[in-house]
Amino acid sequence: MLVPFVRAQRVLPLALAVRLDQSGPTLLTGPVVHVVGCITDEVFSFLGPAAQALAKAGRKQTVVTFDDRRRSHHLSHLALCSGLTLVAPSRNPIAQWLAVLNVCKELVAVNPPQAMHLHGVLPCLVGAWTLRKSTRAVAIFYSPHASRSIGDLSLVGAFAMLLLRVLMGPSRRAAIVNSANEASLFKDWNSSELLESPVSEAFLEVQSHEARRPLIVSSGRLPSPRNAELFSRLAVLLGGKELGISFNWIGPVNEILRARFEAAGVGVYDPQNDVDHGLRLASAWIYVAPRANRGFPVGLVQAMAAGLPCVALDCLEHRAVIRNGETGYLCATESDIIDRVVMLVDSPSLRHLCGKAARAEAKLRFDECKFGERLIDFYSLTAGAAPHNGPSPR
Repeated sequence: MLVPFVRAQRVLPLALAVRLDQSGPTLLTGPVVHVVGCITDEVFSFLGPAAQALAKAGRKQTVVTFDDRRRSHHLSHLALCSGLTLVAPSRNPIAQWLAVLNVCKELVAVNPPQAMHLHGVLPCLVGAWTLRKSTRAVAIFYSPHASRSIGDLSLVGAFAMLLLRVLMGPSRRAAIVNSANEASLFKDWNSSELLESPVSEAFLEVQSHEARRPLIVSSGRLPSPRNAELFSRLAVLLGGKELGISFNWIGPVNEILRARFEAAGVGVYDPQNDVDHGLRLASAWIYVAPRANRGFPVGLVQAMAAGLPCVALDCLEHRAVIRNGETGYLCATESDIIDRVVMLVDSPSLRHLCGKAARAEAKLRFDECKFGERLIDFYSLTAGAAPHNGPSPR
């Protein structure tokens, strides 16, 4: 275990944005509980900055999650600005979630939080079940973070949403989403808000210094085989000596993916922090996102902040971030991606113009300080307006 298991928790309010009728904002003074299952890059892109913002504001917080060694880099970061309660890994997922439920019950009984932010369907079900009969006035907020269980056409998703409605009750139904395509799922909730994940200053401040040879990059902390395959194929198709184009992957990979990248001539670099990551991006010519993203496109936004022209597969998540032809290019097919990459390699002026526009967009939309200010404002407005929690109406 990275941190000893402790039966206590708190959730940190990831950019809560719920405006309820009241005479004025109520300052957040009580503890905040953050309940989350698997801390993916997409979840951490919201949770990490939110924890930092709350810590800076002097708010007490605890993150309850699983002790997952694959996510140790995220857990180490969270430990610097919040309390951590790690549930020991178990082969039985039911037993593991029951352990989380027990932690939640004990916390509410012994040290009730002022607010709970629940990330993902299962954390929300656990948190809502914990408070279903509680008389404590605890503000509850739900963020789906691109959960696979949520979808307009998914029977599982429809059932999950129905359970959430019943358990949370109509007066406590508040959602915070960080992806525009998720907002439509919560139109009939009591309140909901879109607050996009911010990007570290390390990316916005790094100075571009293009490598001598054309360098194409992509990134991800836990790349899927499909993503690696697509990027490797691009490297094979464009990496001939006559073009002189190099390809780098930024992020950790397992041995299987490393071998695949090496066979395609793709360099692999695992940055130790955001500053190192930003420097790797700064030497690139173009960033490529060849696969549809689930949830907030973290790597794409980081590349935009670093001033890189971006070429991405056209999907809802990428479309919400890139203005086609201005801050990057959206492509329907792999051949379209290749055409845009070649076009940008051949035109320094177009690269620099597109990269400059991308950085300006990132500064406007994904500024970390603005995110923190909005988070504290929204959270203060809603945490003090939590209703008296009794049994949810049937």
